Order: sequence, then C-alpha cells, then structure tokens
Amino acid sequence: MPFEELIEAVEMGAEEKIRDLKEKTYEEANEITKQAELKDEIIRTRYLDAVKKAVEIERNEAIVKINEETRMQLIRVKDEMYQKAFSEARATLSSARENPNYENSYRKMLKEAAAELAGEEIRLHIDKRDENLCKKLLPELNLNCEIATDLTCAGGLNASTKDERFTVFNTIESRLERAKALMKSEIFAILYGDQGGL
Repeated sequence: MPFEELIEAVEMGAEEKIRDLKEKTYEEANEITKQAELKDEIIRTRYLDAVKKAVEIERNEAIVKINEETRMQLIRVKDEMYQKAFSEARATLSSARENPNYENSYRKMLKEAAAELAGEEIRLHIDKRDENLCKKLLPELNLNCEIATDLTCAGGLNASTKDERFTVFNTIESRLERAKALMKSEIFAILYGDQGGL
C-alpha cells in the first residue's frame, strides 16, 4: 500500500473516530443536560412544594387568628348588650316605688326574707323611704322585727339575725343580680338565638 493511501486511510479513520467522538460527546452532553434539567425540575418542585406548604400554614394561622378575633369581638358585643339590658332593667326598677303594685311586691319580699330566718330574732334593714310601708305590713304579716333604716336601695329589704350571723338579701338590686346570673343563657338565647357563645 502506497504511503498516500496509508495516510488517506489513517485520515479517514481519524475522521470517523472524530465523528464518533463528536456524536458520543453530543449524546453525553444531551444526557448531562437532561439529567441537569431533571434535577433542576426536582429541586424546583421541592422548592415550590415547600413554598406552598409555608403559604398554606401561614394562611391557616391567619384564618385561625381572624376567627379567634371575630369570636372574641362577638363575645364582647354580646356581653355589652347583656350588660346594657340589665342596666336598662336597673334604671326601670329604680322607680319601683312609684308602681301601684310596689306594696304587694314589698309584702312578698318581706315574707320571703322572714321565712328564710324563721325561728330567729330578725332585724330588717330597709330604706328610709319604705319605713311607713314596712311598719304597716309587719302586724298584717304577724311579724315582730326590729327595723334599721340603714339601707339605700331601689326597693325591697335585707333581713338578718340580730347577731348578724345570717343575712337574707332581698332588695330589688340583689334580686336583679341573682336573676342576671341565673338567666344569662336564657337572655343570650332570646337576644341571639343560641347560648351566646359563652
């Protein structure tokens, strides 16, 4: 084989090897690029998932906080309405003595207080404005009680044993406070159609 043919064969072999190397390099480069893109997609997906999870957690925390703030605000408003209802009741009851039925109401309160302390020597604590009424009702109810005009109230009376060991609170104000505590859920049900959220 002449020398030129040998050189030509070597050159052709070299070109073929170069072509094979280029193809192989191109395929490897494509594979590396695909792998990099796949890894990039996995990283991007993980990052997006982490961001979505963080946003979801933050959103849920915000919703919980807003719900709690709303619930507390609703409780405050309901309690304000409840307090206002009793303030208005207290204002209305402050003129109880002007009501024509006040004498009957006073009689009932006096009987209740005396019954609570039956068998004891009773001291009645009354408002000076009720002194004449009280003195009128004592004989009518067959009661022998000491009277002390040491109370200022919208109406009613308190009764105690002479030694002050036991006291029965039966003023309009004390009855209103007892009713306020006992009727809270009932009042909320009337005002709001539920137990008031309390």
